[in-house]
Amino acid sequence: MIALDRLAQVFRANAAIYGAKGSPLYHALALRVADDPEILALAGSGQAGAQPALQMLTAVHYLLMTHRDDPLAGFFATLTPVPAPTEQAYPAFRRFCLRHAPAIKRILATRTVQTTYVERCGGLLPGLSHVANLAGEPLDLIEIGCSAGILLSFDCYRYRLPNGRIIGPNDAPLTLACDVSGDGPVPDRLPVIGRRIGLDLQPVDARDPDARDWILALSFPEFREAQARLAIALDNVAQLDLDRVAGDALETLPDAIASTAGPLCVFHSACLYYWNAEARARLDDLLARMSEGRTLYRLGIELPDAYRIWANEGRGDEGGIDADPACDVVLVRYRDGVRNGRHIGYVRSNTGSYRWS
Repeated sequence: MIALDRLAQVFRANAAIYGAKGSPLYHALALRVADDPEILALAGSGQAGAQPALQMLTAVHYLLMTHRDDPLAGFFATLTPVPAPTEQAYPAFRRFCLRHAPAIKRILATRTVQTTYVERCGGLLPGLSHVANLAGEPLDLIEIGCSAGILLSFDCYRYRLPNGRIIGPNDAPLTLACDVSGDGPVPDRLPVIGRRIGLDLQPVDARDPDARDWILALSFPEFREAQARLAIALDNVAQLDLDRVAGDALETLPDAIASTAGPLCVFHSACLYYWNAEARARLDDLLARMSEGRTLYRLGIELPDAYRIWANEGRGDEGGIDADPACDVVLVRYRDGVRNGRHIGYVRSNTGSYRWS
């Protein structure tokens, strides 16, 4: 269990993040939890290596979905049409946490943070289109940290480009923004995709109502419209036949790669955020080894390391870290064990905006 003083720093760091990302409720609650040893201890009872602040707040959000008559639900815009003032929420939050402490502990011990917004597909499209142009089509995809498979099904949607043009299937359930800027190409069509394989410690079955509620609860309370779009995307994924593999990606990835024969892109988005340096180095070495006799591409969309350390460990903000940074987009080609990588862009992952570097 993480020390309470360090955990308090994590909650304060995440309070700044929630405020910057547009969740005044989570900002206010996280600040108060940081000064409340009893609730801090509850939040710290979860899995080692978890993201304790968001995991705790999401556990409460998730439980409120089946306790909508509790006074705390009146502060969540996803649960009520007119939420009560944020500054009045903490007493109700504290009472709810203590009343439901056993259920919260069970959730913290079994659930992982698998935040998904369908808007991220708009930020993924330019990079995958670029890889398809380099590697060829149909392009096989393996996603590390697939959650429910929303990103794996990115080509089910239509996209509104900066010039006003819309690309994608006419019968798409959603039209998403794909705001592309910088000195690079704007996609003029969706790439042709072959196999789709999702790897996750706990893949989410969108057909399971309980698993679905957990994914929806990971949305910030203020993101009512984004949560509604996510629900539509989950309905779509529930109808698809996706290959999802449970387990540690470092163990399941070799077989997944070996099962593909065509052009291949392994991608991850806001996933290695949770990995330590050793695991990230092992992934790089694994992909290099698996490229013997073939070419593999890896597209990574990840937050800066300094931000990751600050958010997960509550340390390192002495230099004034941006609480809402863009993700770095890095493309690596592995061919016969040789790596060739470069930084190609920046993504505002929850808005679908992409800027070429």
